Amino acid sequence: MKMMYQQMLAFFTVIMAALLIVGVLFTQFTTKMVEDNTYKQLNRFAVAIAEEAMRYKAGNGDFAYFDTRGLDIDLSLLEEQNMSFTLYDGSEKVIYPTSGSSVRANITANQWKKLNDHKIVHTRVDASDKANKEDSNTMGVMKPFFDNKDQLIAVVVTRANVSTVDDNMDMLRRNLAIAFLVAGIVAVMLSFIVSQLIVNRLRLIQLVTRQVASGDYKAMVETTTNDEIGALAVDVNTMTRALDDQEQEIKRQEERRKEFMANASHEMRTPLTTISGIVEGLQYDVIPEDEKMHSYDMIKNEADRLTRLVKDNLDYERLRQNKVVLSKKEFNVLPVIDNLVEQLSGKAEVAGDQLIFESHGTEPVIALADQDRFIQIVFNIINNAIQFTENGTIKIKAWREDGFAAFSVADSGIGMTADQVKNIWERYYKADESRTVKGESGLGMAIIRQLIEVHDGTIDVHSEYGHGTTFTVRIPDVQKDVND
Repeated sequence: MKMMYQQMLAFFTVIMAALLIVGVLFTQFTTKMVEDNTYKQLNRFAVAIAEEAMRYKAGNGDFAYFDTRGLDIDLSLLEEQNMSFTLYDGSEKVIYPTSGSSVRANITANQWKKLNDHKIVHTRVDASDKANKEDSNTMGVMKPFFDNKDQLIAVVVTRANVSTVDDNMDMLRRNLAIAFLVAGIVAVMLSFIVSQLIVNRLRLIQLVTRQVASGDYKAMVETTTNDEIGALAVDVNTMTRALDDQEQEIKRQEERRKEFMANASHEMRTPLTTISGIVEGLQYDVIPEDEKMHSYDMIKNEADRLTRLVKDNLDYERLRQNKVVLSKKEFNVLPVIDNLVEQLSGKAEVAGDQLIFESHGTEPVIALADQDRFIQIVFNIINNAIQFTENGTIKIKAWREDGFAAFSVADSGIGMTADQVKNIWERYYKADESRTVKGESGLGMAIIRQLIEVHDGTIDVHSEYGHGTTFTVRIPDVQKDVND
C-alpha cells in the first residue's frame, strides 16, 4: 500500500474513532440526562399529589384521612401531558382512582418491601415488554410517605409515557448518524489533503535523492519547516554537500596524482637519460680521455640523485603510514640550531644572504624529539629559505612556550601566493621551478610536515608574495598523552 493511502487510512481511522466515541458518549449522556429529569419531574408530581390528598389533625399533626376531591383536576392536567398517577394507602389499598379507565400501577411484593424501607422505586417499561402491555413504554416513580410514628401511610405512583422522549432520542440518533456520515466524508477529504501535502514533500526529497544517485551533487531540497520531514530534508542536503565536497576532493586528488606521476617520471627520467647517454658514449669510445673522469663524476651525481629521490619517497611513505621509529630524548635546541646556521652560512653567502640567529634569553630551550629528525627539519627549512632568497636576510629565532620548544625561520625572499602556500605540503610540488635547485625532489616540505606531526608538533606558514615567508615550528617538551 502506498504511503499516501496509509496516511489517509490512519487519519480517517483516528477521526472516525474519535467521532464514534464522542457520539456514543453524547447519546448515552443525553439519554441518562433525559431519564433523570423525567424521574425528578415525576417525583415532584408525587409530592404535590400527596400534599393535595393527605389531611392531618389540627392538634398533633397526625394523619387523619385522604381527600381526593381535587385530584380529578390534577389527573386531567397530567393526562394532557401523557402522565398519570395512583394513590395507595399504607395497607396497599388503592385510594385514587377507584374507577374509570385510568391505568393503575401494579406494585409487586418486592417493591412494597422497598417502599416500607423508605426507598423510592423507579420503574421503566419498554415497548418490547409484552407482559406489561398497558404500561408499555412508560417511566414511573413510586414514592412512599410516612407519619410521625414512621408508619407508611401512603404511596403515590406517578407514570409518564415516554414515547415522545424516545422519538426525540431516535431523531437525535438519526441526526448523529447523518453528522457521522458528513464527518466521515469531511475526514476523507481532510486526510486526502494532509496526506497529499506530506507525500508531496517526501516526493521532493525522493526526487533530490535520485538526482544525487545519478551524480548531480548540486541538487538541494527546499524546506522551510522544522518538523521531522524538514529535519530529513536538512540531513539530505548535508549529505549532498558532503558528497559534492568529496567529489571535488577526489578530482583534486586525481589532478595531484597525475601531477605526481608526471613529476616523478620527470625526476627519474632526467638522471637516467644522462647516465644512459654517458654510458653509451663510453661504450663507443666517443668521449675523450681527458673528459672520462668528469663523465664518471656525472654518472655518480645522477645516481646519487636517484638514490635521494627513492630515499625521500620511502621516508615520506614511512612517515605517512606511521612506520618511522623515533628515538626521542630531551635536548637543548639552541646549540643544534646554532651549529646548523654555521654550516649553512657559506651557502647563504654565495646567495648574498645574511643568516641571523636570535634566541630569547640565555635559558635553554628544551625539546623532546628525535635529534637527527629535528636537525633534518631545521636544515630543510633554513635551506629552503636560502634557496628562495637572494641578497636578503634570514632570521632564525628560538624560544620557550608553555609545553613547547618553538623556533621560526623568516626570510625576505620572493614569498608565495595563497594558492602556493596551500600546496607546498604536496609531494613534488615546487612553488617556483626557476628557483629550484637541480636534483631537488620536491619532497622536502612534505617530509618536514610529516616529521613534525609524528612529533606531535605543529608548523605554521605566513607568506606575502614578493615580501618573504615565515615558518613557525612548535615541538613538545614533554611526552604527549595519547588521549590528548
